[in-house]
Amino acid sequence: MMTLNYNEKDFQKKLQKDIEMPEIVHEHINQAYRLIENNAVLQKKASKDPYHWMKSGGRIAGGMAAVLAVGFVFCAINPVMAKNIPVVGGLFEILQDNVSFFGDFSDHATTLEAVDGTKTDSSETDGAKNGNANSGAAYTKTADGLTITCSEVYANSQAVYITMQFKSDKPFPETSTRAESGTPVIDLDMTGGVDFDSEASPVIDGQVEGQFLDDNTYACIFRYDLAQAAKDYTEYNEKYNEMTQQVMDEMGITQADLDDQTDEGYALLEEFINKVSERGGAYQKYIKDIEIPDTFNLHLDISKVRGLEADYEWSEADDENYGRDAGYYKYEGDWSFDIPVTVDDSRTEVLELNDTNDAGIGLKSVIRSPYELTVNELYKEGSNSDCFMVALDANGNTLPYNESTGNCNNFAIQDRDISTVDIYFLDYIQYMDELKGQQNFNNPTKEDGQKWKKLLEENAKYHKTLHFDNDSETVQKTK
Repeated sequence: MMTLNYNEKDFQKKLQKDIEMPEIVHEHINQAYRLIENNAVLQKKASKDPYHWMKSGGRIAGGMAAVLAVGFVFCAINPVMAKNIPVVGGLFEILQDNVSFFGDFSDHATTLEAVDGTKTDSSETDGAKNGNANSGAAYTKTADGLTITCSEVYANSQAVYITMQFKSDKPFPETSTRAESGTPVIDLDMTGGVDFDSEASPVIDGQVEGQFLDDNTYACIFRYDLAQAAKDYTEYNEKYNEMTQQVMDEMGITQADLDDQTDEGYALLEEFINKVSERGGAYQKYIKDIEIPDTFNLHLDISKVRGLEADYEWSEADDENYGRDAGYYKYEGDWSFDIPVTVDDSRTEVLELNDTNDAGIGLKSVIRSPYELTVNELYKEGSNSDCFMVALDANGNTLPYNESTGNCNNFAIQDRDISTVDIYFLDYIQYMDELKGQQNFNNPTKEDGQKWKKLLEENAKYHKTLHFDNDSETVQKTK
């Protein structure tokens, strides 16, 4: 099974709180680790106790996907000096080629200043002088010496993309970067939600992707998972909680047994997770879709901006003293925004499949936007949902995962040829122990690429070949 690096400890204390059943299915606990385990990032230190974070057992298992979306990487970076740019508009054009889900946003986005006529201005105000949140402008707020400006917005039914600029009174500290992309490791603590679903969880994954424009300026694209927000988990949470308790009753164990940090306790925990995985997939039918209106408001409450210090060396003392903030510089305050959103699905294609094999494993639907490919799995009752997903483009190359999500079912299209896409479901443990790695994929020769595809085909629990219109501008949404 998997082990945790020291940065994952940042999230353990959050998971150990007495919380309600999270709004993500248990099997996505596996997907949350794909940035680490699919060789997308580098690790420094493993935990001695691989499962001690499971303080709430099955009740919190699914929440890992929501909170483990930050890339855990360590490379020093010097801020990139860039030309001066206006605060309002222009950020998509600068950033859109340097994020994992890159593509043309600038020609389709709306400048927030133009939405309601409110002028967005980063000039110093009384609020800025006093170090307090500035409510003088709708999309610019200042606190703790940091001015945050929301600049542009674009949305489809899968996600809302917002450009943000962070202007600090003092130069930003030297910041670590992600191994593959080279983007700074910066994330946001925030809550909020959409106005068409008041019952949704207020917790928002604050993963952002961006770059330093100069010593005092960081710009990024924030991706809000709209598809996830448009789900009603009320019945699912109830049914899923009942199932996890039933598993514990059948095993004759209690929560204390799952908390036991011994070899025996870890063995029980592994058995528990396996049993839940065998049943959990079938409970997806209790997740209900909420209709997304053409226009709505997205509310964001940012309370903390965190950046991982370059070359930081983790220590138990820091972990004890600072918890999830160990190794991070931070700005704290109240930056609140109400973002008007208009959904544009003119370039979105939806393939409704509802296809399963004899093992009860398959695809519910596949959704393609100009930037992402989202694969929604389908598990029948009795099937084992403990799977890891891999997708290949038309040339047989592995599609990259979207770095701004914690799931292995969301792929970045980038500049790939996806006229044909192969989707593979692999046994999670087998994939992590035997199949993944540079020796099997990401080799430069065509022969090695063919070997990777053959390996996937030989070991897949489910495989489906899909065909798309290769011109994303002409794609129409289908039901």
